[in-house]
Amino acid sequence: MSLADATVLFDSPLLRITGIDCRHPRGGCGCERGDERTHLALLRRGGFGYHLRGAVHVGDPATALLYRAGDSYRVSHPFGGGDACTCFEVAPEHEEECFGRRLRHGDAARALRTQEQYRHRMLHTALVRGQTEPLAAEEFAAVLCHDILHREGLPQATLSPAARRLARRAQEALLTDPAGNAGLATLATRVDCSPFHLARVFRRTFGLCLSDYRMRLRLARALDRLAEGADDLAALACDLGFAHHSHFGAAFRRHIGMTPAMARARLRLDGPQVSRHLIAVPCRDR
Repeated sequence: MSLADATVLFDSPLLRITGIDCRHPRGGCGCERGDERTHLALLRRGGFGYHLRGAVHVGDPATALLYRAGDSYRVSHPFGGGDACTCFEVAPEHEEECFGRRLRHGDAARALRTQEQYRHRMLHTALVRGQTEPLAAEEFAAVLCHDILHREGLPQATLSPAARRLARRAQEALLTDPAGNAGLATLATRVDCSPFHLARVFRRTFGLCLSDYRMRLRLARALDRLAEGADDLAALACDLGFAHHSHFGAAFRRHIGMTPAMARARLRLDGPQVSRHLIAVPCRDR
């Protein structure tokens, strides 16, 4: 029995978008994979390890992963609960323009901005409901992928393998419990290092401070719950680890650019409104 369900959400001569829901239990690396078309994976929930040429990248709702045709890789599942992602493939003749093969060969992970998280979730919801025009879907997806990939990638800081492992352990701790309110000292104790060393290493590895990373995980979970129709915003704020409803609303407005109630309403749009809204969503983050 397969532990992953793949559903083609959109398919045209230019672009294929596939939704993958994985129920794989926590575990180490699987078998070698490859022989796939170049694709960009954006996660909606959960996370997995991407093992490529001796390096380990963790894909999560705050981190996009790029696979290039011809590479061999393995996937691990360091977290329980499975994961869900959306994969974007373009026709081979357009891969270089969209995915940027001129990027460094080892540049497999990209930090996602909060507006990109929202744009991804909006597109996925519209495709699942089958309520967007093909042209709008192609244009929106192409611009989203281009914006993510055609900017500077994660920092290329010179760090020891031990320092990178430490940063990944902190990343995994936050991904496992994004609603938790552990402070810097507590996180440092969990990964067995000093608080100040952890803060420096994490920023140099991922280009984000620990609090920013946790906020992006929380907002991704909020978008997931809103897309599923969550009605009690006060309860949602509590579940996500915010101090109260107002704290949640202020953080959501600051990072996404609208209130949680407004995002929920847009994620519930139907019919022609969906395509019009996709076109109206800002294409580039500030």
